[in-house]
Amino acid sequence: MPNLDVNGTTLFYKDTGPGSTGETIVFSHGLLWNTALFAPQIAALRDRYRCVAWDHRGQGKSASGPHRNCIGMELVWQDAVALIEKLGLGAVHFVGLSMGGFVAMRMAARRPDLVKTLVLLETSFK
Repeated sequence: MPNLDVNGTTLFYKDTGPGSTGETIVFSHGLLWNTALFAPQIAALRDRYRCVAWDHRGQGKSASGPHRNCIGMELVWQDAVALIEKLGLGAVHFVGLSMGGFVAMRMAARRPDLVKTLVLLETSFK
């Protein structure tokens, strides 16, 4: 599976679907989860959408990088921006669950050029 170097660490990600044509959905998981959290949704959607999910820094198969003792939301959000930009995804449908919702809200507020729609699941505004 692919890895991507961003912000001094390596992120594990899965990229499935029809490629560069059509719409893209990006999935941001909750704390202590990984890309497996969204496996059923990706299986249902990958025939119609490009689906990208990644393990947040220090979780799943992603490295923690030099910040392993303190990984804050700002850094996790910056990783998400870097992932979207390095993969050349453009504006995406951004799905965030729990902690992934914190990432999603930062993305929509600070980089609206990268968000077509926002789906927030079991999260709060922090």
